[in-house]
Amino acid sequence: MREMPISTEDQSRKKLIDNIRAKIFKEYEDIQSSLVDESGLSVTTALDDFDIEKLVLDVLEEAKSPISWRDLKVIFQGIVGEDRLRRILSGLKAKNEIAELTHTRYSLPKYVPQDELNKVKNPVVMRKFEESSEEDTN
Repeated sequence: MREMPISTEDQSRKKLIDNIRAKIFKEYEDIQSSLVDESGLSVTTALDDFDIEKLVLDVLEEAKSPISWRDLKVIFQGIVGEDRLRRILSGLKAKNEIAELTHTRYSLPKYVPQDELNKVKNPVVMRKFEESSEEDTN
């Protein structure tokens, strides 16, 4: 059975995801703190929710376009579990920091494509973004 060729769009998307994952993994390692006790045992602490929120926002900023749940799972594999990632995304949506679009895609409000504004599942985030943009221009 032959494998289907990957389109150039899919290849460029995969490259973008791989680049974002590498950058986020480096940030993750920088944030993570390790403790070494007298016996030489190294203990690494888990990240708190605030740190993970920051990493999610960094991913969305780096992508500069809506990113799918599947891609987010790939990026955060080995950093945070799926359930915790879902909870973080829900929290960011509730605080109106990110927009959720159809097909389980997420984006920072400033990167939601114009033709998809009506597909935002939490439209309050877009109103708040527009209001803050108007304040910045005044």
